[in-house]
Amino acid sequence: MYIPGVNRPVDTGDTYFDEVGKENISGSPSARHKLIRATLGKLPVAGVQDLEARAEHARWIVDCPNCGSAEFYFEDKLFLCSLCGNSDVEGKARKVKMPKTRNDIEVILGKRKIKNRHWRKPETVEDLEKESISHEISP
Repeated sequence: MYIPGVNRPVDTGDTYFDEVGKENISGSPSARHKLIRATLGKLPVAGVQDLEARAEHARWIVDCPNCGSAEFYFEDKLFLCSLCGNSDVEGKARKVKMPKTRNDIEVILGKRKIKNRHWRKPETVEDLEKESISHEISP
């Protein structure tokens, strides 16, 4: 079973499910359908504030503002909660933005143990570096 953070500093839904798809596992047809990003790309996009991704245990995830669940971040920058289906915006997709310093964040987090690969706004790259130094991880 693939563990996020093993092959790259922080996984997205794209990279994680690419790895998991190589494994002999099964899932419900409805769950597999929700992972087909082309389906999501056909949904209308809600005209609401963009959501922001955060890193948790070497995974880029997005919190659902409606039900509090969380989903992997995907590179198409669209979010659809598998729990509530974005019911608060009539099932429309939501846009997601990544931090402008994503690459720097991933480099720093990649030097940490997987269980310590966390980042969320408003934490800065400098904050991450200081934290790493305080835990004797070279920046």
